[in-house]
Amino acid sequence: MEPYTERMQGLERKFQDRSGLTERRYYKLFYSHLHPFPLLVLGHNPGGETDGTDLNASDGYYEAWEHDYVRFRESPSYPLARPMCELLARCLGTRSANALRQVAATNLIFRRSRDSESLMVSETKAVTESKPCLVEMIRTVAPKVVLLISTDAYKIFIKHYCVDVKSDPDSQIFTPNGRYPACLYRSATARVVTLGKEVRLLGVAHPSKYARRVEWPDVLGLLQQEFAGAGLRPIESTPYLHTLDDLKGYEQSA
Repeated sequence: MEPYTERMQGLERKFQDRSGLTERRYYKLFYSHLHPFPLLVLGHNPGGETDGTDLNASDGYYEAWEHDYVRFRESPSYPLARPMCELLARCLGTRSANALRQVAATNLIFRRSRDSESLMVSETKAVTESKPCLVEMIRTVAPKVVLLISTDAYKIFIKHYCVDVKSDPDSQIFTPNGRYPACLYRSATARVVTLGKEVRLLGVAHPSKYARRVEWPDVLGLLQQEFAGAGLRPIESTPYLHTLDDLKGYEQSA
């Protein structure tokens, strides 16, 4: 077995032991290859059904640099994939599917549920059972920018993984959302404990729900500025990309 596969398999076994879940239809750890990269995308938890109909770009551990967002961006059954690809392509200044395949992505909670209110355990327990594995993933990626997908993901990451958080309140963007406005964008600098260094935190509302709002271009504009300031845009002019073989089922242009 290749060292990478063995290491990822060990993470999965660790989560199985902690959670008591042994079938992948009930959890999901991997959305991409995990390797040193300046950007890490973290969502809240895997959605979809637990009947095995969920979509996975890899049956293994994404050893061939498969990527859920890129693979399923044309699939209506994976509503997050297209807006996430559009966000990343715009903000990284690329249309290369092979470049987007290198953006590391996972969730703060590995336990699957149809929505965040349907977790079979408390959110605190779900975060706790995932944390030892996620800590290792974060160390592997060692990002300098963490992009958090959803308000809940942003709050959980700050609470459970960060200290010395310095928010940027003037950068927040809101949109009408019933009785209370929804925050489409927020940012901060914080020390990520497991990395022992300051990291830029960028939080966006869930793109599958909010990417069509009139304020969304303003969100993308701020993300572009952040990525450029961190030396990530255009990504193909940086030293961070690997040369990858094309994959069947992936268009070369995103």
